[in-house]
Amino acid sequence: MSQGTWRKWMLSATVATWATLPVLAQETKYEVVIQGVDDHPNLSRLLHEVSSLVELRDQPPPSPIGLGRRADADLDRFRAALRSEGFYDAIVNAEIDVDVVPAKVLILVEEGARYKVTAVHLTGRDGAGLPDGAPAPDALGLAIGSPARAPAVVDAEARIRPRLAEKGYAYARLLDRKLVVDHAVQGMDVTYLVDPGPKVAFGPITFNGLDEVSERAARRRLPWREGMQYHPATMEEGRQALADLGVFSSVRLRLADEPTEDDKAPVLVDLAEREMNYVGFGADYGTEDGFGANAYWGDRNLMGNAEKLRVDASVAGISRRGETSASDFDYRLASTYQQPDFLSRNQSLNLSAEALSERPDAYRRQALVLTGAVERKLAKGLKASLGVTAEQSHIKENLQTTKNTLVGVPLAITWDKSNDLLNPTQGFRLAGAVTPYLAAFGDSNSFTIARVEGRTYFDFKDDGWYVGALRGVYGAVIGGGLLDVPADKRFFAGGGGSIRGYGYQEVGPRDATGEPLGGVSLLELSAEMRVKVTEDIAVVPFIDAGNVYTTEYPKLGQGLRYAAGIGGRYHTVIGPIRLDVAVPLNKRDGDKAFQFYISIGQAF
Repeated sequence: MSQGTWRKWMLSATVATWATLPVLAQETKYEVVIQGVDDHPNLSRLLHEVSSLVELRDQPPPSPIGLGRRADADLDRFRAALRSEGFYDAIVNAEIDVDVVPAKVLILVEEGARYKVTAVHLTGRDGAGLPDGAPAPDALGLAIGSPARAPAVVDAEARIRPRLAEKGYAYARLLDRKLVVDHAVQGMDVTYLVDPGPKVAFGPITFNGLDEVSERAARRRLPWREGMQYHPATMEEGRQALADLGVFSSVRLRLADEPTEDDKAPVLVDLAEREMNYVGFGADYGTEDGFGANAYWGDRNLMGNAEKLRVDASVAGISRRGETSASDFDYRLASTYQQPDFLSRNQSLNLSAEALSERPDAYRRQALVLTGAVERKLAKGLKASLGVTAEQSHIKENLQTTKNTLVGVPLAITWDKSNDLLNPTQGFRLAGAVTPYLAAFGDSNSFTIARVEGRTYFDFKDDGWYVGALRGVYGAVIGGGLLDVPADKRFFAGGGGSIRGYGYQEVGPRDATGEPLGGVSLLELSAEMRVKVTEDIAVVPFIDAGNVYTTEYPKLGQGLRYAAGIGGRYHTVIGPIRLDVAVPLNKRDGDKAFQFYISIGQAF
């Protein structure tokens, strides 16, 4: 083929004839086509990523010779990439056609068989087996029979040390890696040479960064004592326990570089303390409830041991039903105290005192409530509490006025398997509470209140853009008739946190004047679909249903109240800002045509 008549040629692994090709005066623009891997999108993407032809196509070479050299260099890259994916018998050639403009570079790939992992060995320095056995290939992500991919071999290396650490070998080291490719069986044997080091126990603990928080408070959070066998999960449990104290902005636990002579692993705890005092405020609005505002002050470390004190003050009902007099508003002043690790790790003492005056539609109440409870963490996400509460109240309603002195024994249990406190997208939450009340003095009788609630969340695409949420509530007052139970202890429904579309407390029976009467049993059901339209904004259609009954058990034959609506969510760093508009679907006389709500956080 003469210099004036050549049209195209083929590249091979051993032949390069670029020096015999003509040199053209101008740059050689080209396009690249890779054929033979159309059935393997990931492999095709890999070849495009390693190709200098693809990367430099906007910088064409000055001649066909330069183009040929560029293609020749790519062949080695392609073969290496194919071997990294287990295609050790692959054949790659290139054809270049400069008779067209732009020139065409055609990469032809014959993959051949994909080699498999045939054996995985972990041996000690002397070739002997590891103490306590070696991790299984599956645990390393390198199962026998899986494709012999180089990335999988490298990833398995990163899993060796954590797997050995789970057996107490916290200082294990990877010394070498050997690969043997057997073309006869189209397989690859992998051998890792490992120095397991000593099997260690937890050693002395050193805290760094403590200033206002006592070392005693930090040390008692850790779930191990010196001499216990080391396990990384125990270390992580300790890190989370320290973070849960709420007094540290960052928590890091690490082992010293070397074990002690008696095979103990010293633990270094690096902490950064938060600002201990804080203040805040908030506001909300509902078409039925009116405006509300609250403010609070808190100390996260009252006496140096992560004790928490918080004081809250709030006012609500501003402009509710057109009321503008300050005497018609709702007020609340409360203080709470929490002592962590009370008598035992994972157990806290919670004390609260609350004075309030509230004026919902159903009643007028003034009360002083004192509560003490011990809360214990039973497992991850599972908590239970038992306490005592004492309450003195004066309640006025249309049918009667009562003065009550009640002593209660509240028992509660919660199980939270959701993935976020303010904006859950997966998991569930279950809560149950029962409180027997003894009427020590006053006008009411003894009774027991029981309530259970469940919530569940479904992330349909696992990205938080399409989330379904369901909620159900059931409650009952046991041992007391309607008028034997103080009005504030009865069940009410309706409002932004209940059955949206109906006014606050306005679902259920009414008295002769049309005011809410409350009930001794409750049923609520809610469903909503949270659909993001941008990263920060979501649209939420929803439907709520429920009712309140004057009997100890719901009488479903009396029907449910239904409401539907649509909401918007604006996601911020402090949680979603919620705006909901709802309409009652089977409203009664006196129910408004719609309700409007604004608050922070999801409805449930």
